[in-house]
Amino acid sequence: VGPDNTQVSISPDKREVYITTGLTEGEQYKISTVSVSGDTVLPKEEIEQRVGFFVKPGDVFSRARLELATESITGALANIGYAFAQVQPAPDVDREGRTVGIDMQVVPGPRVNVRRIVFKDNNRTKDEVLRREMRQLEGAWYSQAAIDRSKIRLQQLGYFETVDIENQPVPGSNDQVDLVVKVKETNSGQVMMALGYSQVGGAQISAQLSENNFLGSGNRVSVAAMRSGYQTRYDFSFLNPYFT
Repeated sequence: VGPDNTQVSISPDKREVYITTGLTEGEQYKISTVSVSGDTVLPKEEIEQRVGFFVKPGDVFSRARLELATESITGALANIGYAFAQVQPAPDVDREGRTVGIDMQVVPGPRVNVRRIVFKDNNRTKDEVLRREMRQLEGAWYSQAAIDRSKIRLQQLGYFETVDIENQPVPGSNDQVDLVVKVKETNSGQVMMALGYSQVGGAQISAQLSENNFLGSGNRVSVAAMRSGYQTRYDFSFLNPYFT
């Protein structure tokens, strides 16, 4: 697809601009062959299977599906430490036959180790509370799957509005990265009050105060009180989710 021409016009009141672009789609191309080359690290058959799930001979050429195949390969390599792996699709175009041959050239780069994990903007929540949810460990091979799982576990705590994990290359090293975990804390406490009336107990009032991240420790503390015409009740609860 390519633009043929672009026309620009202005409305009579000179408050709006109209842009018209003419396009020519051209001929439709199909994929003739698909191959994998380079250092695949993983068995070549596994990489070819990943590519074949998105791109295979006879399909109409689709750049979107080609990008999905590329992401599938780089994702698989990132899970075993190759954080900066690249896949460069090299097309071989046959204009007469309207076909394209695709060679997926894999460049894994160095295998990467995670040096440090640093937490930022957790002004109230202790580092320990975040670190125990991490499935990517310091001193271990980089794993995108473990990092993604760590992010989900941090989000599920309910203490943070947003969680972002970034890679930072270590100066002077091409096989180490630091992970920077940036969080935005949110309110983790609740206050509830209720007022009611019944023929048996008469007027009834209750109040409850709960904090799911007490003093940033990740522990849950709740205090409640209820009073009516025939009883007065107090409740206190403490939960340490990592006690055992």
